[in-house]
Amino acid sequence: MDEQKKKIEQLLTRAVDEVIVKESLFERLNSKKILTIKLGIDPTGSELHLGHSVVLRKLREFQDLGHKVVLVIGDFTAKIGDPSGRTEERNNLTDNQIKENMKSYKEQAGKILDIQKADFSYNSSWLEKLGLTGVLELAAKATVSQIMERKEFRDRLAHDVDVPYLEMFYPLMQGYDSVALKADVELGGTDQKFNLLMGRQIQKRYGQQEQEVVTLKLLPGTDGAKMSKSANNYISLTANPYDMYGKVMSISDDLIPIYIELCTDLDENISRESEDKFGQKKTLAREIVRLYYGEESSKQAEKNFKKVFQEGKYQENQLIENILPAGAYKPTEIGTASGVTTSTVRAKELIRQGAITIDGETLKPNDWSEPIDLKPGTVILVGKRRIVKVE
Repeated sequence: MDEQKKKIEQLLTRAVDEVIVKESLFERLNSKKILTIKLGIDPTGSELHLGHSVVLRKLREFQDLGHKVVLVIGDFTAKIGDPSGRTEERNNLTDNQIKENMKSYKEQAGKILDIQKADFSYNSSWLEKLGLTGVLELAAKATVSQIMERKEFRDRLAHDVDVPYLEMFYPLMQGYDSVALKADVELGGTDQKFNLLMGRQIQKRYGQQEQEVVTLKLLPGTDGAKMSKSANNYISLTANPYDMYGKVMSISDDLIPIYIELCTDLDENISRESEDKFGQKKTLAREIVRLYYGEESSKQAEKNFKKVFQEGKYQENQLIENILPAGAYKPTEIGTASGVTTSTVRAKELIRQGAITIDGETLKPNDWSEPIDLKPGTVILVGKRRIVKVE
């Protein structure tokens, strides 16, 4: 098998649950045509997390093969709310909430995608222009019985929970995104399969070639349930290296293989080659932090974790008393800015006594004016019990 076919096979297997239609997509990928690959994300929150990274990483693989990738920000569909996986009606978001949530999406997606080669589209730019005539035309592309095939809707009705007409329009509108972009391929989690298949139908009804569909496996959260912001079991892409490392280390051993497969490029066999689950988890946490913050931050996060949890330098009765923003501080400012003391004199006294350590190294009174660069994830210990964490 040549290198190109190996890459395509990897593209269509790792982290992938299903490809519709695999033979067709394989053929299109082997042609010289540049395909338009679509991924939609509704700005229902301000943070992207490792669950989002699964589809974003797959989008990057298509990008690396030379295809055009489009990240559709669902600023219009977010007003309705995706019913996927929902047992009750979503609360509608206001324009201000959506605008606020969208602010850093491009920056966060840029941790994975090559931003210079990615297109960002907002579906309000075509959905708002439909007008009543366009909406009626779109509504004619599907039937009520087809929409009611959706499991979430059937489950709600079975439990006497309302299904608003507005939510029934969601899959039609997501499908119209594919029409507007003339998408060749659409990516999504397994919970998005209904929407993705509706996109194929809507395209066909508008006289376009049907998009291929690639569904990705869902990443469990730190508690083993589906990772989501609402469940507060997520690992944010903007978490500082120390917190990211620590949260990965908190997952149960049985989640190691799926995290390796979905969140990294590590050899999937490493989770089967050794009984040392703690060692595997450290390798996993180190690699995930490296992907988003680089080698040096990854090593530092592991070093901090080791001091806190493995060497027992900080005990359970020690509390994080304050959070200090990352930045450059004079030695005395470390004491005053962190809230440990309000007195510069007292801060100097603590330093002279060797009572302040930074990542396990004692702060020395060499040059009171020389700033010290404190990076996110740094742990400062004052005395025996006071901990200050840098974020």
